[in-house]
Amino acid sequence: MHARGRDEGVESYRLTMWAAPEAPETVLKRTDRLGHRLRGEPEPNLPPEHAYRWVQNSSLSVAATVTVVTGSTARQVLPAFGADPDLPEQAQVIAREQALRRTYEQWVTILETGDAILVVEDNGYRGADPEVLQAASAGGRAASMFWNVNALTRLSFAEFGRLLASHEPFGSEIWPPVVTPAVAGLDFGKGEPGDRIGKGLVAVERFTGRGLTPADLTAVKQTGLGYRIRGN
Repeated sequence: MHARGRDEGVESYRLTMWAAPEAPETVLKRTDRLGHRLRGEPEPNLPPEHAYRWVQNSSLSVAATVTVVTGSTARQVLPAFGADPDLPEQAQVIAREQALRRTYEQWVTILETGDAILVVEDNGYRGADPEVLQAASAGGRAASMFWNVNALTRLSFAEFGRLLASHEPFGSEIWPPVVTPAVAGLDFGKGEPGDRIGKGLVAVERFTGRGLTPADLTAVKQTGLGYRIRGN
């Protein structure tokens, strides 16, 4: 039996059964805090990526790119992505139109938080483009985490218009010194695919000083606005 999500309140279980002689219970792994509490055991420390477990149960769970930019305004960041800040559209209209056409045209949603710009792409990948990230970081820093349904990922960092690093993180990457603090203690070679997404988002937050929260994603959706990428 495999159980997960008990600490997040969204539980899932996998049961596998086969014919075999009776044998003692074998415990392969015990990591959730709920189980430790129920057994009267000290709760383990949560890994940094635990803060982003909620993403796996959100609208971004299958495929997305999250980009955080500092030192710029939304009007400066949108052109870096190839979007026109003066041409907002209803995000639901864009999504519905693409569903009816069964085609995909890249578009972005954006949130100006005061200390950073959050660019969220539902099933998009512009933020993983080195040229886009370089342009977005012209006034400070930019970092992005991309993932898709095929378990492909990309973690990228840029500063003042220069790309610092961009890798599909598996744990063997060589990061430049300026990026090292952002990835310290994050073992991308261990854990499940969803953990890699959380670790990447932790690195983005450390590098830029701002992460994505459930409230941020709600605020993005409440604006209801999307911006098409022109010429892609």
